[in-house]
Amino acid sequence: MSLHPRTHSRLAILLGLFLLVLGPAAAVDGPVVVTVTAEDESAALEQGLEQALVRLAGLRSEPVLELVEALLDARDDAGWIAALERRQQVEDDSYRLEFDRFRLRTALRDAGVPSVLGERPGLLVWAVHERGGQRDLLGDAVDGPGILSALGDLAAARDMPLLFPLGDLQDRRAAQPSDIVGGVTEPLVEAARRYDADGVVLLHVRETTSGAEARAIAVHDGREYRSAASGENPGSAAHDAVARGLDQVAERLARVAAEPEWLRLGFAGVQGYGAFERLRAELTRLQAVEAARLDSLAGDSVVLQVRTGLEQDDLIDLLRGSGFARAETPEDAAGADAWLDRR
Repeated sequence: MSLHPRTHSRLAILLGLFLLVLGPAAAVDGPVVVTVTAEDESAALEQGLEQALVRLAGLRSEPVLELVEALLDARDDAGWIAALERRQQVEDDSYRLEFDRFRLRTALRDAGVPSVLGERPGLLVWAVHERGGQRDLLGDAVDGPGILSALGDLAAARDMPLLFPLGDLQDRRAAQPSDIVGGVTEPLVEAARRYDADGVVLLHVRETTSGAEARAIAVHDGREYRSAASGENPGSAAHDAVARGLDQVAERLARVAAEPEWLRLGFAGVQGYGAFERLRAELTRLQAVEAARLDSLAGDSVVLQVRTGLEQDDLIDLLRGSGFARAETPEDAAGADAWLDRR
């Protein structure tokens, strides 16, 4: 006897919930994959490990570099470390490395390395390229000589979202190259509201006889962070200047996670299985959350067991950056240490 379609649907939902409860937390996060250019396997491991830890921590800092050295000192006779899952030479001087995400996150925590544990801010880049006295506002329509593509690579390497303006008529009216070059931040922060950005980066890249120079001002949470760099070409100069600015932004956001414990967090306004899955995925993307599993699901609310190295109030404060706020306990809801909903 065949089942009614509605019965099939209910069984599928129940089976999905069952698998999410029992499924390993490691299934949520895959390995950290990096590709590097190096002379040999040893150099590839050194570069790849640094890139992987910088991505997870959200910044390049002295504690991160010290941890890289400590992990490399623990290499076995074959030149491997515990966190390295796979190393493959894809071309003569190119290597693809896969690192165990859980092991690296644990290493960061155990070493007391400050990391960006919450949602990372999305910054809009207002960039001007100057050559021969001519200044061009960059955007989707105008990349300049590899400047925005270099910043796209930086955003991926840091797992820090960088947004780029359309560069259309509205942008050109609101964002004057003279303001970007002169570091006048207020009108550019206002113009960035169109893109729902968390802050801005003002970037001025000027070509010189020996290469290029770049100056950047990152603005986030009412603070300004200035940085500069030079390079062989505009792309490399822009990359290094913005990277230093992002490190300053991230340094203020970074925290040290403690030994993780389980908290029971309730979320109101979560309607349906799909919304629950999206919420769970969103939480486990945060560096502060090691795992999240279902405790109970009823009506338009859900209670999750969240494994974190932060105290309850610190985690809730961090989740404000993802748009959550404390909420009243829903009627007939299961018990939780705290309740939140979307603002």
